[in-house]
Amino acid sequence: MKKYYKQIFSFYRMRIKKEKITNIEDRQVYKITFTNKNNYVISFYNFGGYINNILIPYNHNLYEHEDVLLGYRNFDEYITDRSYLNCIVGRVCGRIANAQFSFNDHLYELSSNDGQHHLHGGRFGFNKKVWRIDSLDENSEETSCELHYKSPHLEEGYPGNLECRTKYMLNDNNEFIIQFHATTDYDTLVNLTNHNYWNFHGHKKFYQKILGHYLEIHSSSYCEIDKNFISTGKINNANETKYDFSSFKKINNYELEDNGIDLCYVVEEYDGTIKKIATLYSDKTKMGVQILSDQPCVQFYTGNMMEQSYDGKFNKNYGYQHALCLEPQLFPNAFNQKNIKSSVLLKDRQYASTIVMRLGNNFDE
Repeated sequence: MKKYYKQIFSFYRMRIKKEKITNIEDRQVYKITFTNKNNYVISFYNFGGYINNILIPYNHNLYEHEDVLLGYRNFDEYITDRSYLNCIVGRVCGRIANAQFSFNDHLYELSSNDGQHHLHGGRFGFNKKVWRIDSLDENSEETSCELHYKSPHLEEGYPGNLECRTKYMLNDNNEFIIQFHATTDYDTLVNLTNHNYWNFHGHKKFYQKILGHYLEIHSSSYCEIDKNFISTGKINNANETKYDFSSFKKINNYELEDNGIDLCYVVEEYDGTIKKIATLYSDKTKMGVQILSDQPCVQFYTGNMMEQSYDGKFNKNYGYQHALCLEPQLFPNAFNQKNIKSSVLLKDRQYASTIVMRLGNNFDE
């Protein structure tokens, strides 16, 4: 029967669907849906790049899906979202201490939206912008959509006019790929990422919090943080601690107690090429993801700061520790530390980052 279903879907061409949703400040918002030949489905908006669904079919029945991302019941809730639920995060992801940095003999004051600190690009970061759809393309192996946003000089306090492009792709290898590119007319800071809220137990009979996921991170060290979750610049060894995921480990109460985990891990043997940095799956649905990236770090977050209740899809009410995030990125708060300057983008250079999410439905089989 499994072979029969695969034969049926092998005749399907990859498909793109574009739906008008609303207008925001005279800009049109669309929902884009990709479906590949294996019946994997991804839908997202050009508002903030918010990803609404990632549907993975069961290995034994390609007509039955699980939605493995948290998401809102209604689009309007993405407009007011404060949790960065599956969006583009920028100009700079993570926290910047005291919402300021000194660069080229000038002190830049950023918007403070996390107490006295700056978080995920500020009050109205890239997740609150309507991105222009520059292209929608389809060939025999891949669908893609390129989004464009120009961030003006001193938006949220950042110097330089920043031209940003984000490309979403789904191919027949069940890989969801995100490519970021940016250029600037003035030296500035850039550190973009995707902020997917994964729960591979799905939304059906296995629906629950994140307990029981299996995780491996290709790292043995992480960036130390202070009481405000600001990176200090010190690198700590994770071996034989609750933060050690250098080999597969089942997430239990031990990992989630005391406000869980929210740490930036340093990728082992980083060389700037795209390589596997993490694997996450559910032993209930057998669904999961391998994450590949060309970035030196990955932020791992267990949903410890999620709100008490979200009006979720399929009439679910999400809450504390209902999802896990794995966010490939450059070092956090790096420009406020003397030993790391990797988030600086010079005006004659180009920022580029690639994230590959290799989805599957046969983990642990």
